[in-house]
Amino acid sequence: MRVLKFIPFVLIAVVLLGCSFTVNVPSINTSVTQTFAVSQSKPIDYDHGDIQLEMGGGRLNITGGSDQWLSGTVKYNVSSWEPTLSLLNNQMVLTQEHSQNLGIPDGNIINDWTLQMGDTPTSLEISAGAYAGTLDFSGVPLTNLEINDGASKATVRFDSLNPAVMQRFVYKTGASSVELLGLANANTDSLTFSSGAGDYTLDFSGQLTQNMNVKVSSGLSQVKIVIPQGTSATINLNGGLSNVETHGTWTVNGTQYQTSGSGPTLTIDVEMAVGNLVLQQQ
Repeated sequence: MRVLKFIPFVLIAVVLLGCSFTVNVPSINTSVTQTFAVSQSKPIDYDHGDIQLEMGGGRLNITGGSDQWLSGTVKYNVSSWEPTLSLLNNQMVLTQEHSQNLGIPDGNIINDWTLQMGDTPTSLEISAGAYAGTLDFSGVPLTNLEINDGASKATVRFDSLNPAVMQRFVYKTGASSVELLGLANANTDSLTFSSGAGDYTLDFSGQLTQNMNVKVSSGLSQVKIVIPQGTSATINLNGGLSNVETHGTWTVNGTQYQTSGSGPTLTIDVEMAVGNLVLQQQ
């Protein structure tokens, strides 16, 4: 194990406390909980489609396994938050234009999105004010994935190989706590992850079918990168970061860290001006 100039625990504690997801929500008039049902069949005459999900603060859970293109429910108890669904050819937009960006709702406020995706190859874009939940894309054929949020407390997982080749995977977030699991199964050659302060895990387990180029940029945060045993990986550090902890077998040459293996290669560029980076081979 190699440890370099670790930031004092007190400083990290202050940062992570600053990422608390408890917010003081302004007074909002709630009503009886309503349910907006989503049941959209596969696009006719198209072998792929685009889906945009636009929500304010809430809870978002996505899985695969639907016999539709997209199905599920949105439950809300603020009348002005009624979603709308629009469809043009093979482009679908499910939006909640009037919801306020209040952080993740708590107390009596309900804004819960529970969705299932089917087997149509899809380019998916998610825009959220702040959300908590699990996005389980295991086996979902995604051709592109972009997630943008103000803050999140979420897990994004790929427990099985993406049946489609993903052209691009982008995750942009503010102060958050995020786990990205099974990233090799995303079946992409391009991943961009950018964040503010927080606690982040990027786990590259799964079946790496092609070389993957990864760019990670983060503020004052704790970032853990997990590389499976037998995977060839090169991690380049930029931005003056000197706080690095390694677990496993690594070859270190200045600001470059490498693991040996066979098959496709991971190349990861990390830019952190300050923070803690954990490199774990397992």
